[in-house]
Amino acid sequence: MKKSLFLTALFACFALPVSAQTVHINPQTMENLPWQDVTFSKTLTTELSEQQKQAFTTSFAGTESPVAAYRIPANQGPLSIEITSPVADNNVFIPSAVILDSNFNLAAQYDSSHFQFKEERGMQPNRFTAELDLTPTANQDYIYLLIYTTAQDLSKTTTVPHPAKAYAKATGTQPPAIDDIVVKHSRHGEVAVNVSNGSGTRFIGLSDILPTTKKTTSTVVGTTATTATTTATVAKASQGNKQAVTTAVDKDTEAYFNQAVSKALKANDINKAMNLVNEAEKLGLTSPRQTFLKQVSAK
Repeated sequence: MKKSLFLTALFACFALPVSAQTVHINPQTMENLPWQDVTFSKTLTTELSEQQKQAFTTSFAGTESPVAAYRIPANQGPLSIEITSPVADNNVFIPSAVILDSNFNLAAQYDSSHFQFKEERGMQPNRFTAELDLTPTANQDYIYLLIYTTAQDLSKTTTVPHPAKAYAKATGTQPPAIDDIVVKHSRHGEVAVNVSNGSGTRFIGLSDILPTTKKTTSTVVGTTATTATTTATVAKASQGNKQAVTTAVDKDTEAYFNQAVSKALKANDINKAMNLVNEAEKLGLTSPRQTFLKQVSAK
């Protein structure tokens, strides 16, 4: 019974939808940005202002935004990336972020909903923060982190506790009856990034080791196995009618995922194995899921 409930929960995790709209970024534009090199476990702080806004962000952010651009070593295993944007002078820069692989291809994106507001505590000010857990694949020297803000976020405000209330809370006294502070979302602000070794659950750079995936332009929703290849069936809805499009994914790709899933499970890294299955199913591969379930059921 416990095993049945466990497998049911795993299926639910596999089915989680991706709700964010895909950002489109020109790799040639990225090559010309002034990327800041990140040193592990050392916080790198970037000041941002209206004068630094970039025109290229308009296509995906809806506005010209200043950007913080970081180059992160990709040869030191899984990464934990902490991003913080503090409230200062009644202003705050609300971050959105994208991760690019070594060839400046979009690999992951995080809109502002991923950044949680945390109240002032100790030496930490009121701030928005997020932690990204990533695993760069092999054969990459660097991956890239690009942080920006959006027109939608600039149109909003955030209400933060009055400092007197925060002080009362910290000292265990009754908070005074005064209004909280409305903070304006702005192009002015500060972003702090700290990168350390982690236990990444999202893989960056799969397109480098799986070149056939670059040809896939539609969402994969089904597969049909053949003797030479696994064919990914892509469904498009057009005025209520479905049209089938197929893209071949080679058997080496399928073997790579099956082996990687088995290796993760042997190391008892369930999250990594589940993430591999998710990535495989985006390519239309079904056998990695079967490998996963078979090995989990056998435990």
